[in-house]
Amino acid sequence: MNTIPGLLMITWNRREYFERTIKNVLADPSEFRLYIWDNGSQDGVRDIIDGIRDERIARRYFSKENVGQFNPWHWFLDACSEEIAGKLDDDIIGEHGWMARFAEMVANCETFGVLGAWVFLPSEWDELAARHKIVTLGRYSLFQNVWVPGGIFLGRRQVLSRFASKDPRRLGVPLRQDLLTQSGFVNGFPLPISFAEHLDDPRSPHCRMNRPGGWDQFAAYTARMRKFSGPEEYGRWIARDARMILETPVSVQMRAELPTPMDRVISYGRRGWNKIKKKVKIGSLSCLS
Repeated sequence: MNTIPGLLMITWNRREYFERTIKNVLADPSEFRLYIWDNGSQDGVRDIIDGIRDERIARRYFSKENVGQFNPWHWFLDACSEEIAGKLDDDIIGEHGWMARFAEMVANCETFGVLGAWVFLPSEWDELAARHKIVTLGRYSLFQNVWVPGGIFLGRRQVLSRFASKDPRRLGVPLRQDLLTQSGFVNGFPLPISFAEHLDDPRSPHCRMNRPGGWDQFAAYTARMRKFSGPEEYGRWIARDARMILETPVSVQMRAELPTPMDRVISYGRRGWNKIKKKVKIGSLSCLS
């Protein structure tokens, strides 16, 4: 199997992130092919993309509007001719050599699903806490997880196509990593761990959310949906998320992602019981008032 990977990079009006990321990836001496999709940027990113002169740039697509990730992902899977494929977001600074290392692992072990880098703070990686999820396949070890971050990963293109989501309403990368795990593939983070800086993490010195007025203008979708008050609260949530990934067994993650009929019955019963308790409590308080 040819181990030169194809990578999709999607960008939209994040010039300062894109400039850092593209500079870093093109400085990596590894062999790869980059497929860039611009979602109708109006901040000069399109001109930068158009001006890149590097033989590792395989394709460039300039959309007239922001269509999210579904269309770019399926365009990439159709256009990519490499046997190993993946994704690198425009706000992720990966270690040089991660592509070559991950591609070798994917090529040599058919059990691997998607392999990703650790995008949380390096200080949040705790191998002792992670040891209950560390597995060895052949000569490779990795920290297994149901999913890896959608911003930096590699897998076999045929596998990615097989498990690509057909539902354009799904958020994030249209890839069913839960179904990959259910089917027996092993997703996770190769060891020793590969660190990557997430520029849009509020703990990063480059994060746009930290500048005056940046929270209102640039707050991430996750932060808006969870109604965080600002970058500090969002950063604390990310730190807790990293810890949960380390500590939560794969079996528990799978039951949360793909609950059994019995799990749904239990969950429904708990919600109903909580509503009853809330009504009883409110009634008791009204009697005391």
